[in-house]
Amino acid sequence: MRPRSAPVATLAVCLGTTLLLAACSSGADSGSPSGGGEDTNNKVFYVVKRLDQGWFQNEQKGVEEGGKAAGLDVTTLDSRFDASVQQSSLDTAFSQDAGGVILVIQDQELGPAVMAQAKTKNIPVIAVDDPIEDADGNPVPFVGMATTDIGTAVGKMLATSAQENGWDVADIGVAALTFNEVSVCTERTDASKEGVLANLPGLTEDQVHEANYAGANTDGGLQAMQGLITSHPDVKHWLVYSCNEEGVVGAVRALEAADLDADSCGVGLGDGALAKVEFEKGTPAYCGSLFADSRKHGEVAAQLMADFLLDGTDIPLETLVPGVEVTSENHAEVFSG
Repeated sequence: MRPRSAPVATLAVCLGTTLLLAACSSGADSGSPSGGGEDTNNKVFYVVKRLDQGWFQNEQKGVEEGGKAAGLDVTTLDSRFDASVQQSSLDTAFSQDAGGVILVIQDQELGPAVMAQAKTKNIPVIAVDDPIEDADGNPVPFVGMATTDIGTAVGKMLATSAQENGWDVADIGVAALTFNEVSVCTERTDASKEGVLANLPGLTEDQVHEANYAGANTDGGLQAMQGLITSHPDVKHWLVYSCNEEGVVGAVRALEAADLDADSCGVGLGDGALAKVEFEKGTPAYCGSLFADSRKHGEVAAQLMADFLLDGTDIPLETLVPGVEVTSENHAEVFSG
């Protein structure tokens, strides 16, 4: 079985169409920095919200290795999931004559302030993973996953699993582990909800039980799922989705402890680091994943920044990277590279 891309199976960049893009023009306005020319600056800072998760570790490799290949001098600064640390990192980047900043922002509400600082310094910014805007509401050039399509694909995979297992829809509960502090997480989980409801006949919205999972991590997923299991003891089969792999893996641990894992299904979403482990263990409740290649996100962002700084090529406002559906049947092929 060959890996299957989720809907929108091409890398979206500005190509004179609006097939995949909300906007298809340069991220720069008349007052923004211009690239290329004799006095080019190839010094780029990758300021990332946290490096304690595999997603960002792989993305870091993409930025650094892709940047080096494209002619950039890349420095990574870890914000350690702390807004004050990130601001300090940005201050460092802006004070050390950065040619550009590739940013995974800690808090999207800080976007306008960051962009005001960048404009003062005449430094271009590419936002990765989490989109941001400036003070006037203008979007900053963005590289990230095709969020809605990937989220919808998660919901469809859950519905398919329930049907293939022959579970009575009346006995199903959907564990919707949300992290609404980040807009792209809300978009993903909203799309997953729509996907499972649209593709599992008989499933009703009151069977979807939402719980925020603190920190968007494994512990948060475990605790949120434990609460849902306790609150809904009549559910025999759980279908689980979240914003990432960590949430689903935590939920699976809770299902195992409650002896519900053999008759439940969780579909994760992320860079595959945790999914690979669960598939190799044969974890029954981790029945699928949407592989989103964060390394590719990093490589693409680095190339776009290099094209701008070194060649003067405008940075597109939005570049979307598709995902690949992974199951127990094709995981070895997908993760072989």
